Amino acid sequence: MKKERIFEEELADTNVEISSGSVYADLGFKNHKEMETKSNLVMEISKAIKKRKLTQTQAAELFGITQPKLSELLNGHFRGYSVERLIHFLNEIGQDVDIVVKSKPRNRKARVSVYHSIGGSHTSIPMVAAKSR
Repeated sequence: MKKERIFEEELADTNVEISSGSVYADLGFKNHKEMETKSNLVMEISKAIKKRKLTQTQAAELFGITQPKLSELLNGHFRGYSVERLIHFLNEIGQDVDIVVKSKPRNRKARVSVYHSIGGSHTSIPMVAAKSR
């Protein structure tokens, strides 16, 4: 009974905040949508490295960067990389990147989305919206 009371007291002191749906927005990044796009591209880079069974040293050599820089990138330190450069890394590791431009619905802002293709088919899973203007 004593443990239950301690837990209830700790719970009473806990503040809960509802997320905006974006960890980068919640952390206060002004360019949070671009950060989400970069994060999704880095996840795809990581998946491609694993799929090809490359070491970080081998992948870094393909990308023209050092292994420590690749390690930092894969651990979320991508603020110094442009979206274009991350797309280039995906191309270097044998991944196609398709960019589709289309009209947006009137009821929302324009956005950029990164999708992961399933098994090379045209069925795609959206990963998160990105930079809107």
